Amino acid sequence: MAEELYEKDPGHQELPPWQRWAARIFHWSVYIAVGTYVVVRYTTSEVNANLPVTLGAALNDTLIKSTYYGVTRYWDLSDREWREGRRFLLSAWPWLLLHSVIGRALGHVRPSVLPGYHVTYSLIFVALVLGWQSACLFIFEHAVFFALSCIGVRTLCYVVGVLMVAHYDLSGYDLLHVVFQAHGRHAYHITTVAFYWSVLRGCSFCLDALMRSEADSDPTAKGGRTCLAEYFKTLAYTLYLPPLYLGPVQNYCDFVASMEKPKPPLTIREVVTVVAGLVRSGAHLLLMDLLCHYFYSAALINAPVLVSRLDTTSLVGLGVILNIMFYMKYRVNYGAAVSCARIEGHTLPAPPKCIARVHLCSHFWRYFDNGLHLWIKRYVYVPISGPERKAARRILGIAVAFACVWVWHSMTTAVTFWAVLSFTGIALEVVAALIKRLDCAKSFEAKHLTPERTRILKAIVGSFHYLLTATACMFYLVDTEMTVMMIKRIILGFSVLPLLATMYCGAYASQDILEWEAKLAAAKVIEPRVDLEGARRIETAVEDDAGDQGAAKGMKSKYVDVP
Repeated sequence: MAEELYEKDPGHQELPPWQRWAARIFHWSVYIAVGTYVVVRYTTSEVNANLPVTLGAALNDTLIKSTYYGVTRYWDLSDREWREGRRFLLSAWPWLLLHSVIGRALGHVRPSVLPGYHVTYSLIFVALVLGWQSACLFIFEHAVFFALSCIGVRTLCYVVGVLMVAHYDLSGYDLLHVVFQAHGRHAYHITTVAFYWSVLRGCSFCLDALMRSEADSDPTAKGGRTCLAEYFKTLAYTLYLPPLYLGPVQNYCDFVASMEKPKPPLTIREVVTVVAGLVRSGAHLLLMDLLCHYFYSAALINAPVLVSRLDTTSLVGLGVILNIMFYMKYRVNYGAAVSCARIEGHTLPAPPKCIARVHLCSHFWRYFDNGLHLWIKRYVYVPISGPERKAARRILGIAVAFACVWVWHSMTTAVTFWAVLSFTGIALEVVAALIKRLDCAKSFEAKHLTPERTRILKAIVGSFHYLLTATACMFYLVDTEMTVMMIKRIILGFSVLPLLATMYCGAYASQDILEWEAKLAAAKVIEPRVDLEGARRIETAVEDDAGDQGAAKGMKSKYVDVP
């Protein structure tokens, strides 16, 4: 009934085009202008400008003179995750390209040998680059989960996965320390990240096997598939080289479907697309290097005393830069892996969407790393929320999902705040969705809300949600002490009012982007078809599975499904 009232009311029409564009220009201009202003204020602040001199002696190995020709500024490589990831990319890119080119050729000539090829190539790479100890660890890790898939107890798979992730936090014993002793810090870091990624992959193929066995009423449904063939297929999935360290994680069922589908023909358009992806990844790496020459945020957060000397505007700029650098780091890693896999004709979950256009907590967790979102949705959230997806079960599923996030990130105090605030944000969205379904809410919307008023109301509510999401992220990006200091000076002070006004404009702009993306998606899924008589054209909606392959966080995070 409410929808009918909405349709019949002539006052509930969209704004004229010129007014709609004027509203867009205003909100976008304010959002971009204020964002640029606070970033420039931080960049030109005395603390940031003089940081190489202030901390030069303490950080002489990571805050260094630039090696780029003609660049005189210092280069901040204090972020260990970025420093080691950059080194890995620059040293391993020939291996990655050769792996994908050979895989593409074999996919056209002899697809049946691809699992064996992926296993052999990846093990050779790991043994030569990281050491034979790392190769043995990955084989052992896969063997554990393969044995669990044969045992057939789902709970045991979850327990072993949690113990593998939290073994150091619980016992203080590091299984991977042998790699550090034999091959140094870089090999240890790469092996550690790949090891934790592989825990998710092991859980994925193990749980998928158990789901298949539960769904099969006929025990002979597997046909001629042998245990050995399944072993090599799952090992190839675990060791698949492009995302082995770089990420993102991909569910086993999606990996198999992508690998077994026919490879696209090697047309000029396909070659251009592949080359463009590689060039884009290189450009992102250069952009990240450029940012590290001007924004010494990674080095600054190691000195809380200096952070406290920033004025309020520069402090907001520091928060913005930390989030941008965080996004760029994973855009480079995931983008490189996606581009290399594309050479082979394999589809990985897409890189993360820019955090500057994500104002809802659910959007951040869904689109920053869509691969992890799909993982936790399939193996944690859906089993708990159930097919009916009642509100209480959904909130319980979200709580368990963030409990996994908490364990994955070592259960520190800062991570506890981050997980709790993120859970709160998504739980509030669940409650808001329930309220919106009430008849009184539908009636109010039909009587009083035009499309523009709806956008404004969503932006007002979204500004507070935006602030909650940003605050939660700061606990993860820095630490509890520094985040509390920023909360006291920014959120609990008068500065919160202009900050909320800016975030309101950002939430409005984010809705514009969502509308444009929806229109583009609709244009892609509508394809013309001529009927059998050839007399008329009809439009057929084609489901686009790529929507679930949307965007990408690094070593330790997970994503939650939102209603």
